[in-house]
Amino acid sequence: MMQERERGILSLLQRYQFHNLETKRILDVGCGTGNWLRDLIRWGAEPRNIGAVELLEERVARARQLCPFGVEIRQNTAAQLPYGKETFDMVIQSTVFTSILDGGMKQQIASEMLRVLKPEGFILWYDFLVNNPRNPDVRGVPRMEIQSLFPGCDVRLKRITLAPPLTRRVAPYSWLVCYLLSKVPFLCTHYLGVIRKG
Repeated sequence: MMQERERGILSLLQRYQFHNLETKRILDVGCGTGNWLRDLIRWGAEPRNIGAVELLEERVARARQLCPFGVEIRQNTAAQLPYGKETFDMVIQSTVFTSILDGGMKQQIASEMLRVLKPEGFILWYDFLVNNPRNPDVRGVPRMEIQSLFPGCDVRLKRITLAPPLTRRVAPYSWLVCYLLSKVPFLCTHYLGVIRKG
């Protein structure tokens, strides 16, 4: 699952002329313990050009421990980003919106992401499009809702990530079967894509 996601992201970066991340300013909204931040650096981003916000104090502390010096990680709500207008070339959100149940809060965060995004930049989106039946606090964000959160924007999404329960059953027997099943869109549970200002 992680390899498929990485291939998809690197392909998007190439397609949108972001293959050289060294000069790009990047913000990770809801960075958790900083997995994406470390991936970005591995892909060529400069730590000093990366910002991140995370609501939970313990995750902020862990991300600061694990990430290289220079990455700016702030404990902050994504509903009021502590950055100026049009600061970032790319804003990332990964499985943040499915954890927000309040529609008004989702809209506020989406507006803030657009506010800090440069006109020629894009939002990199990775999140569930289906509900988690085992966790009522995780609600999928369908395409129509994403488009309503970012009105007037160009939203390009692709289904990705084979359903985790199916992956757990099949992977011990065959990675190849998992790979082939992941090519069937209705078996995939996430959207990966970009959102650009209109």
